[in-house]
Amino acid sequence: MDAWNLQWFAWMAGGFAPTAWVLELARWLGMDGVALAGAALLWLWWKRPADRLYLLGSMLCCAAAVLLAHQLAIWVGHPRPFVMGLSPAYIEHAARGSLPSAHASALFTLGFCLLWLRQLRLGGVAVVAVALAVSWGRVYCGVHFPFDITAGAALGGVIALLYGWLWRHAGPVVQEPAALALPDAAAPRPSPQPAPVE
Repeated sequence: MDAWNLQWFAWMAGGFAPTAWVLELARWLGMDGVALAGAALLWLWWKRPADRLYLLGSMLCCAAAVLLAHQLAIWVGHPRPFVMGLSPAYIEHAARGSLPSAHASALFTLGFCLLWLRQLRLGGVAVVAVALAVSWGRVYCGVHFPFDITAGAALGGVIALLYGWLWRHAGPVVQEPAALALPDAAAPRPSPQPAPVE
């Protein structure tokens, strides 16, 4: 497995002689590409007010994935490519364990959570595409191995699966009181003026 990991890294990474424009793109994606997922989330928050409770739960799952990924990386202790001397670190990063990738865990968790609901699937596809792009950028920049990304995606899949199952069983119970407390802004409101007497 380590041999495959090293081979895939050698194929994907910029290494010691990266192409300049590709490196700039990879650095931007690796450091700031997460903002694209944030933009997709904000768009869904604005466009789908009825699903805001689900979106909030998805964001909490995303935060849980980051915390869990950091703890697993400490426990596994797999060194990063730049620590092993396989590439320079083109993104400034601490030398802590790399598996699973916290960026991949967070983004794939969010994307997979959104894929659970039919009305949010377009946003889910967009976030998964961002997850792939950001993950590639971080591999190209020498701070992650491909298997770090695979492990992050797997962790995201498990968390999203648990969240989807929980929502399917408990969602209606939670949604009904929330809908009563926060009525839809688009719903017609009664006029404060009395109706004309005929």
